[in-house]
Amino acid sequence: MHTRVITIARQIGTAGDDVALDVSQRLGFRYIDYQIIQRAAQEAGVSPETVSEAEHTPSLLTRVLESLARNPGVPSVTWADPAPLTTHPLFTSADYRSFVGDVIRDLADAGECVIVGHAAHRFLRDRDDTLRVMVTASVPVRIRRVMEHMAADEKTARRTIERTDSERADYFRRFFDTDWLSVATYDLSVSTDFISPEHAAELVVLAARLR
Repeated sequence: MHTRVITIARQIGTAGDDVALDVSQRLGFRYIDYQIIQRAAQEAGVSPETVSEAEHTPSLLTRVLESLARNPGVPSVTWADPAPLTTHPLFTSADYRSFVGDVIRDLADAGECVIVGHAAHRFLRDRDDTLRVMVTASVPVRIRRVMEHMAADEKTARRTIERTDSERADYFRRFFDTDWLSVATYDLSVSTDFISPEHAAELVVLAARLR
């Protein structure tokens, strides 16, 4: 089946965001990351509290999707120390996760999008039109990149990597009963140790076209 959606999971320090942005530009797909979904939710007046009001969910979902449609621009990729997944209320709220799952599935139904993070590969695991990608790299390479992009020392960079890896592994075990890094949950896994983000994007695009 023709690939209409690409999900890209990535470890911090792998240049996965750059790969995802490049893929979206090469294919002419919309680029959707978790910041965009959160910003759209905020613009639509959504909060974990309001999402928990089940009777309002359809209208809130419509408002979020409308907000996304009004803001089609591709953002510049920036580096930041990710918010803790295991304590952040937006991620630990079951109602919010369910709501985001609905947003992701509706985006997938519309097609032609690259969705970064947000467990999109799990929400869309049964779709035949979706290519699920993991971008990874070795710890030394990731440390070097985090040091460069976050202006951090080696100790801080290593600690950031260890924390984010641990939190994501715990998050996926707790809420999706799966191993975040298991290759069986992805169609394609790409290491950027010796492959540039541009060449990694070429591989993803090729895989999308060969499916």
